[in-house]
Amino acid sequence: MEESAAVAAPGPPLTRLRKGYRGLDVRALANIKVEDMALAGGYFALFWLLAATNISATGGIRVAAFASAWLGIAVLGCAGVLFRRTAPSAMAWMCSLAVVGFVLAGHAGAFVLAFELFFSLVLFASAKASRLAARSAWVLAALLVLATFALTLSVAGTLTAAVVAVVTLLTPVEWAGNLRKANLLTESESARADAVHEAAEQRLLAERNAHDLALEQERAHMARELHDVISARLSAIALQSGAALQSGAAVQDPHESLLRHIRAESVAGLEELNNMIRLLHAGELTETMGKLSDLPNLVAHYQRAGTSLLFSNTVPDAGHHLPLPLQTVIYRVAAEALVNATKHAPGQGMDVSLTQSPAHTILLRVTNPLPDGSGGSTVPRNGTGTGLASMHFRAAHAGGTLTAGPSDGQWIVLLTLPTPHCTEANSVTAAAPAATSSQGAIS
Repeated sequence: MEESAAVAAPGPPLTRLRKGYRGLDVRALANIKVEDMALAGGYFALFWLLAATNISATGGIRVAAFASAWLGIAVLGCAGVLFRRTAPSAMAWMCSLAVVGFVLAGHAGAFVLAFELFFSLVLFASAKASRLAARSAWVLAALLVLATFALTLSVAGTLTAAVVAVVTLLTPVEWAGNLRKANLLTESESARADAVHEAAEQRLLAERNAHDLALEQERAHMARELHDVISARLSAIALQSGAALQSGAAVQDPHESLLRHIRAESVAGLEELNNMIRLLHAGELTETMGKLSDLPNLVAHYQRAGTSLLFSNTVPDAGHHLPLPLQTVIYRVAAEALVNATKHAPGQGMDVSLTQSPAHTILLRVTNPLPDGSGGSTVPRNGTGTGLASMHFRAAHAGGTLTAGPSDGQWIVLLTLPTPHCTEANSVTAAAPAATSSQGAIS
């Protein structure tokens, strides 16, 4: 029983050897580098040259069986070199056995293969294996020098052994160690750069999220203020005007039509305000539509309020054929221009004209006399200037232009918009010279 247990449990060296060969994964063959193949081929040619020139590594040590099998030992060592990157542990066992075989065969390839063994282990093996290989090289170098001195008692022989130990064992360890440190430093700098880049991206993302959150909070605050303050006032106006209309006294009241108009306007304003509140809550920016068919009602509103206002629309089909976004721009600009005129020139007459030029462009012209004491100033005395900026934005967004300013005692707002027919005609006109020049080039 004890003998079978001893056979079943191999010693630590055999166990490590078996684990080393098990570490040689078949998949590692596919990862062998071309430069490692070239290096292994170069080593094999060097071993062949050393054997052909009969250069001996160890003068007195030469076992005939190993000397005659040097070719197999060289193949084993070169095969280990192939796995210096993919399987360093398997390479270590294969090259170690080949080095021992070369030493017993008296082949000088032992020095070359030992150099490669320690160089590859320190450079490509794990951190623990790299440190172990470096310490082993120092220990072997010391043992080689001491053993040579103990056996030969010769200073020359000991110095020769020391030189061989430095060149074969210590030089590859220091060289590979420096390369490994440089590689680790490069990887560290690359990881640091990646971390800095990722941190910058995260910071930018956080800033964007904070900005979006601030905008959302601002929209929510504006929606609450609109709902709690302005919406409440418009609701009160609508309710009170409605109550006045339903009372018996309002039936005979000569101002009944005015009350009805006030109620209609307050209800329409309340509906638009509720739409804006919903848009602010949803965070969607959509245009509140306006039609040219609403312009006469808008003009009638100012006329009923006692404003002297002239309106003319000579656009074919009254502009109802125009796209709805284009109609919206015209309506909103006209409404804003009338509001500004009543605000900055109260009591003055106004003139609104909508025409279509021969070039198929839509012209909206809103004029009113300048108030006394304005001095022809281009800047309104009261207001924030938001209305003019809004009109300019709407005109530019529709592909048109807008001018607003004094001229001959009048404040003139002129909106010029291209129609779809005008846009297509311009495209055809622009393409015609190109086609003509192309035909001329062909002829």
